[in-house]
Amino acid sequence: MFWGLTAVVLALISVPSIEWVETLRDYARFAEGWEPAPLKPTRTTFTPRESLGAPEEEPALVPVEFRHKAVRAKSVELVGDFNAWSPGLLKMRRNARGTWSIVVPVPPGPCKYLYLVDGEPELDTETGTADGPERRRVSERNVK
Repeated sequence: MFWGLTAVVLALISVPSIEWVETLRDYARFAEGWEPAPLKPTRTTFTPRESLGAPEEEPALVPVEFRHKAVRAKSVELVGDFNAWSPGLLKMRRNARGTWSIVVPVPPGPCKYLYLVDGEPELDTETGTADGPERRRVSERNVK
């Protein structure tokens, strides 16, 4: 009983000591010129502005749910005029039935977008189409 209790106390005492030793090692490496690993990049979004002139009142953003059925897809992303057509910013989540979805705040009015299914562009079959960037046909929905 005594040795078991002694082992537990020594184990509990050594945990903070190990942390202190690691901290001192990190500080010594830093003082010698070692730099820690850079921070991981964060995800940012971009909403293009129509004019850079006098500030206008921003329209209220409306949360819109985008859904796309792609049962065999490994990844689905959403690109559109609301994120400057930049892939990698809006990755969609898959449910058990193979439907991918995401909710994105967009300004009211016409909204042009595409789904990138495993990197390949696909139109939304539930909405109409319009001309998009590079004269490509894109999906369009009117947000109210």
